[in-house]
Amino acid sequence: MRQTPLAFALGAVFIASAHAETLPEFVGETIVVTPTRTPQKSSQVIGDVTVITSSQISEAGQTTLVELLQKQPGVELTQYGGAGAGADIRIRGGNPGHTLVLIDGLRVGSATLGTTPLEGVSLDQIERIEILRGPASSLYGADAVAGVVQIFTKQGKGAPKISAHAGGGSDGLLQGGGQYGGQIGANQFSLGASYASTDGGFSAARPGTFGFNSDDDGDQKHSAHLKLEHAFNPAHSIGFTGLYNRDRAEYDSGTADDYAINYVNSLAAWWAGRLSNNWQSRLSIGQGQNHTANYSLGASTGNFATDQTQYQWQNDFGLPLGELTASLEHLEQKVDASLVAFSQTSRTVDAGQVGYQARIGRHALQASLRHDAYSDFGGQTTGMAGYGFDFTPAWRLTASYGTSFKAPTFNDLYYPVTAYFQGNPNLKPEQGRNLEMGLRYQQGANFLSATAYRNRVKDLIVYVFPAMQNVNRAILEGLTLAGHTELAGLRFNASYDWQNAEDEATDKELTYRAQDYGTLDVSKTLGNWDIGAALVASGKRYTNNANTSKLDGYARLDVRANYRMTPEWRLLARVNNALDADYSLRAGYNTPGVNGFVGVEYRQK
Repeated sequence: MRQTPLAFALGAVFIASAHAETLPEFVGETIVVTPTRTPQKSSQVIGDVTVITSSQISEAGQTTLVELLQKQPGVELTQYGGAGAGADIRIRGGNPGHTLVLIDGLRVGSATLGTTPLEGVSLDQIERIEILRGPASSLYGADAVAGVVQIFTKQGKGAPKISAHAGGGSDGLLQGGGQYGGQIGANQFSLGASYASTDGGFSAARPGTFGFNSDDDGDQKHSAHLKLEHAFNPAHSIGFTGLYNRDRAEYDSGTADDYAINYVNSLAAWWAGRLSNNWQSRLSIGQGQNHTANYSLGASTGNFATDQTQYQWQNDFGLPLGELTASLEHLEQKVDASLVAFSQTSRTVDAGQVGYQARIGRHALQASLRHDAYSDFGGQTTGMAGYGFDFTPAWRLTASYGTSFKAPTFNDLYYPVTAYFQGNPNLKPEQGRNLEMGLRYQQGANFLSATAYRNRVKDLIVYVFPAMQNVNRAILEGLTLAGHTELAGLRFNASYDWQNAEDEATDKELTYRAQDYGTLDVSKTLGNWDIGAALVASGKRYTNNANTSKLDGYARLDVRANYRMTPEWRLLARVNNALDADYSLRAGYNTPGVNGFVGVEYRQK
């Protein structure tokens, strides 16, 4: 049945109870890295950031990374079908290419499309996720126009332990995995592998969509990870990390057997050392890979591959007042395609970055400046300045201004001449200017934030026959509310976003952006039971630039229950889309109806 949009009356959820009990996951200070490139207490951060911890990932009851991200403040999702289908996330109304995705600090996305296939990354590999909303090019370079999603893979700590899980559900869903990790002397390690498959249960495309075929479109994932770290002494350590994801996803392209095999891999090694009491240094080298092979009726229909080799040297200096960070980076991007002869297949980026942060009484300061020099289109300089003021230990006001840019992709610049499309080597980067203000309350388990922003993006790269051109300007403005608390033994976590994302020239709304969307998660512990329900709701979204075609709003409800049989064993159950909402995240494509899962999990104590 079709669901109507919710009336977003979630304000009461954000009111923090002065006598609420402290939630276990919020005890102490959460440390974040992404907003400044250095460890910092979350209560002292000037940027608008969300942290998803390993325990929150476990309790969320989601199967895929994109499902987990859809429930976060400021994040919208579009997807071309079910599990494994191509998915795009938009932060604060930006384009999919306006969000930079990093895995352990590495770029792993496609340099031809300009996005990262998050649908191919396994949740079993992830220790924590940090989502920074707002521009961050002055910290990380290109593509961080609307935000950064940084994924940190699992690491070993404490006595070595084993964990494992297995389960099954609707539409032939099977999944399982195991991990072993911990610390032995001066060595920390984590290694694991997982598998998941589903028959799909429905066609990715709807009748009338190009390539529609009524067969079910399934998905099969294999993944593995390895992380090693050795400490020579308290001041110096070296490490290695490896990530492997192979995703075979079926889709509709006109036959009964169309599928893609997508790889998201990374390898990295690093040294970290404290060279003096006030000087800490880290040197790393790594490569991120995104390789895709397409098939129809068993025959290849084209391969695309991106390899990004990255060198980073970061130095953090303690000053009499504050901390200075200085970084040098070198990036080598290489692309290869079996059926496309790009006029250029590689480029390099050299970058230098400096950042400063300080606390002076109740005042907090942050500033950063970065220059990226591309071998093909030249250089780009970005900067950021932010200020925070603590009214009380619990209340903080923040303000910041930052610039950003998105680099043209290899498709944009170097695609060969065809009847309908060709690359344009004269393209300039897209450029953003963002101003935002925030008000936050944090006291124990209670948290509330309200962030207003206005991001003006110019030189947007759009298709104007026969090539891409820098012609458009966009305004991305809005308000994000987020909060969590506990009332009467119930744990609440909620968010609400209002946004206005429009084309400046036409005053039309940008496609696939809802003016209103939000989330609500309610959970409770009853003895050995943990039960919860999560709601995701969105208003209408236009599907064309003229705003004459739209997708209706929707509300989707997921419910979950976990039963702890012993300290080491627990049973898991969930029902996704429990009310069987009939909705679409992308015009012409389906989403799963009501579906369930049951499983068992073991965690050695």
